[in-house]
Amino acid sequence: MLLVYLPIAGRGELSRLIAKVGGIEGFEEAAQLPDGITKAECGSASGVPLLVDGDLKMNESTAIEMYLSSIAPKFASLTPKQRAKDAQFCCLKETCLGAVAKPLFGGKDKEGIQAAWKKFLPVVEGILPKEGFVNG
Repeated sequence: MLLVYLPIAGRGELSRLIAKVGGIEGFEEAAQLPDGITKAECGSASGVPLLVDGDLKMNESTAIEMYLSSIAPKFASLTPKQRAKDAQFCCLKETCLGAVAKPLFGGKDKEGIQAAWKKFLPVVEGILPKEGFVNG
C-alpha cells in the first residue's frame, strides 16, 4: 500500500496517523506515483494525496482516511457512531485547511490566517469531550 503525498503534514498527515496507530502493515509513502500509474487512474486531475492499494487507486484525503480506518486492525471494533464521529473530525480538518489555505498561499495574509483559525477552532474545541478521547 502506497500513500503519495508531499513530505509535509497537510492533507496527508491524518492518513499517516491512522495507518500507524491503526496497525496497518506494509504502509509506505512516496512523493511520486510509481511508474505505470497515473494521477488520472487515481481520480485526480492534478493533486495529492493519492493512495494505491493493489488494484485500488484513489484520491481525496477524506476518502483515503475512511478507507484506511476501515481496514486498520486496531479500529475493527469501532461502532458506526464512532466511525461517524471520526469522519466528522476528518471533514472538519479539511474545512479548516481549506479556510487557511487561501490566505496562506494567496499572499501570506497573517490576519486572514488568524481569522480562519479563530472561526473554526472554537467549533472543533466545542465538540471535544471534557475528558478523555473522542471515542473512549
